[in-house]
Amino acid sequence: MKKESAMYRCLMIVLSLGAAALLPMDAFAAGKSAEAPSTCVTLSGQHTAVRAGAERMLIADGEEHISLDFGGYCEATMRSSSVVIATGGEENVVCTRGSVVTGRGASCAVREMRMIDAAEYRRHARRR
Repeated sequence: MKKESAMYRCLMIVLSLGAAALLPMDAFAAGKSAEAPSTCVTLSGQHTAVRAGAERMLIADGEEHISLDFGGYCEATMRSSSVVIATGGEENVVCTRGSVVTGRGASCAVREMRMIDAAEYRRHARRR
């Protein structure tokens, strides 16, 4: 009987250590796969948008300044002087994910949206 109980205790210790060793890996995997929530900005009707080369667009809306990166050439901004910015079909809403810029039959997905300060906006808007 003593041999069985010692073996049983040893087995329980090994199983407990194995389960404990797996917990941090599961927690790490769960944290890594979770995406950050989308951040959105609703633009007023008074916003201005300028191209910053063929791959970026800058937006000024009151005190807020936003840089949109398309991750490559954006035909919509190059073809048209007037574009529509929308997310999920809602115009004048730009988000960190899911936003699209459309102009003259072409559209570009926004790869990255980030807030910038007024000085950076002026610096890049001048270079266009």
